[in-house]
Amino acid sequence: MKKQSGPIIVLLLALTAVVAAANDDADFLEDDELLAEEALTFGDDYVSIATGSEQSLSRAPAVATVITAQDIEAMGASNLDQVLETVPGLHVSNSSLRSSSIYLIRGIYTDHNPQVLMLVNGVPITQLYQGDRGWHLNLPVSDIARLEVIRGPGSAVYGADAFAGVINVITKKSQDISGTEIRGEVGSFGTAQTSLLHGGEYGGFDLSFYIDYFKVDGDDSRIIESDAQSVFDSAFGSNASFAPGPMDTREEKLDIRLELEKNFWHFRAWNWRRKDMGLGAGLAQAIDQKGGADIDNYLIDLTYHNPNISQYLDFKSVLSYMDINFESEQKLFPPGTILPIGSDGNINPIEPVGLVSFPDGFIGNPSFFENHARLDLSLFYTGMENHRFRLGAGIAKAKLSAKEAKNFGPGVIDGTLPTVDGILTDVTNTTNIYIEDHNRTLYYISLQDEWYFTKDWDITAGVRFDNYSDFGSTVNPRAALVWHPEYNLTTKLLYGRAFRAPAFDELFVQNNPVIRGNSELAPETIDSFELAFDYQPTFDIRTTLNLFKYEIDDLIEFVSTGGTVLKADNVGQREGYGLEWEVDWHVMRVLDMKANYSFQKSEDLRNGTNVGHAPTHQVYIQADWRFLPRWSLNSQVNWVGSRKRVAGDPRSEIDDYTIVDLMISRNELLENWDFAFIVRNLFDDNAREPSPAEPAAPEGSFVPGDYPLPERGFYAKIKYRL
Repeated sequence: MKKQSGPIIVLLLALTAVVAAANDDADFLEDDELLAEEALTFGDDYVSIATGSEQSLSRAPAVATVITAQDIEAMGASNLDQVLETVPGLHVSNSSLRSSSIYLIRGIYTDHNPQVLMLVNGVPITQLYQGDRGWHLNLPVSDIARLEVIRGPGSAVYGADAFAGVINVITKKSQDISGTEIRGEVGSFGTAQTSLLHGGEYGGFDLSFYIDYFKVDGDDSRIIESDAQSVFDSAFGSNASFAPGPMDTREEKLDIRLELEKNFWHFRAWNWRRKDMGLGAGLAQAIDQKGGADIDNYLIDLTYHNPNISQYLDFKSVLSYMDINFESEQKLFPPGTILPIGSDGNINPIEPVGLVSFPDGFIGNPSFFENHARLDLSLFYTGMENHRFRLGAGIAKAKLSAKEAKNFGPGVIDGTLPTVDGILTDVTNTTNIYIEDHNRTLYYISLQDEWYFTKDWDITAGVRFDNYSDFGSTVNPRAALVWHPEYNLTTKLLYGRAFRAPAFDELFVQNNPVIRGNSELAPETIDSFELAFDYQPTFDIRTTLNLFKYEIDDLIEFVSTGGTVLKADNVGQREGYGLEWEVDWHVMRVLDMKANYSFQKSEDLRNGTNVGHAPTHQVYIQADWRFLPRWSLNSQVNWVGSRKRVAGDPRSEIDDYTIVDLMISRNELLENWDFAFIVRNLFDDNAREPSPAEPAAPEGSFVPGDYPLPERGFYAKIKYRL
């Protein structure tokens, strides 16, 4: 691990500030655009997801972060992960599942990461199978108008999975684009991206259209030294592992959106496709050089919003439909593997029928298909003095169906054959499939009151009742007391309860070599308390401090039942506390700085040990220096530190790392053309995210060296406006 970058980073930031100060009054400030910067203040932004309607960020009954398109442009981000890493208390890690992103909020870590609810324009995109937002849903950012993030529970408004936090991606309307933009990016690891945005008025309709294509070959420097197949090679004398070898991070994506808006009506259609998606370290933690997956998501929603349906009523209805198609071709273990196979045709090192050779690999090609339909209604009533009531109700129906072809498992082999080739057996529509068809129906109703009972005090109280067809009902309340004695100071005391609905793999998966579902599962729950301060001592400085404590019950984990198979159960109990501090500082006319620090400690109450994997400390610093007319230099520093291993993992603590990014940009270098050049991981730090612990592995994990992050990369961006 390289440690020498720290002093260089501090020197770089100090030099930036000094040089900027020296040039603060230079002649180039005569530029009209830069002179306008003198009027810059932090004015109070708004947030829409704290209560379901727009309100002041400082007075919203939640700890929230708002990031605008201008903020994203200034930091040079290309995708959603890069933006979210700047949010206090939020760290982006890597899952073992195809290297998908984990949005780790306040130390709440699980490998599937279903505890964070993601919305796109207020519509949930949660999938049934694993309860998350889907693999590799790392959205491009050129179409994002605003990003709203709540840290803490949100189930009283949004229901299931608003557990650790809520992320709402708000796309650009025609007014945000006003014409046509063409963007392009090329860079390291075979990265190529291009997008087109268009917005305008046609026949009385506001129309916006967006298309983005992205392709990356992958970073071959992200080497896995040892994998699960290495363990089997050592045990059974085979030589099949591709380790040492690179993680497979290739990917091709297409993102298309169409929006139409007129009067009270708003129609959106979105298609998100991932093609030939690489499998990271392998689905079974064994490198698969050729396996891949295709995912095709559709989301269509129609909104009717009349803010003045009568004198005191604001009515909104959202009808949405989401369709998901996932298909894969993958080798769980590579050609030439030798595995101990039990009588059910699955891997069983404890009671094997025989050692079986798989010259073409241990092949499983599961696919699933989901469709989701939902209707969400909300009604705001302001007819009672100093009160604003919100009544919400809705219904959602979803269905999952699956297909599978494989050369192992029940109905395919029984361990008696010494060799099994690559001929696959289709077990679709049989009891031997990995999951049978299932559906879910949800009904909910919620009530919320925002009471402005004195000039300086607000109380928000709410509760939501959800009823699920597969596991029953749950009630989740919230309460918030907001005190704003001065225009520039706000204090918030917050309580909330949230739940996470069991996913279908946790409830119903079967015939899997490793895990089994449990139809008796209850939802996970969290109770959270927060104390937050928002203070703006001058027009140029704004700072916030948030203290939090939470307790989690009935966390779903896959636990041993005495054999080789792990079964889902509500066994987890956790407790966590910490703080988040951030400051925005308009240092001078040509220099803005942002910084935040996060601390958290989360404990497994069953054994009194650290939950592990989450950073105890995290520091983020950004400086944006406009050093010449239309020229900017943006520097970002992200330090991730003090990550423990989970209980029973014999490996040493995970190394700290520091990632430094630099961007130099020029607006209007040519007429209507903007350019930017970016270096990510400037000091080429050997940064790694933790791999899962595995008690059966000799070194404590099938990938003992963890997951390497990308090495230093270079990128060039252009934007053309018509």
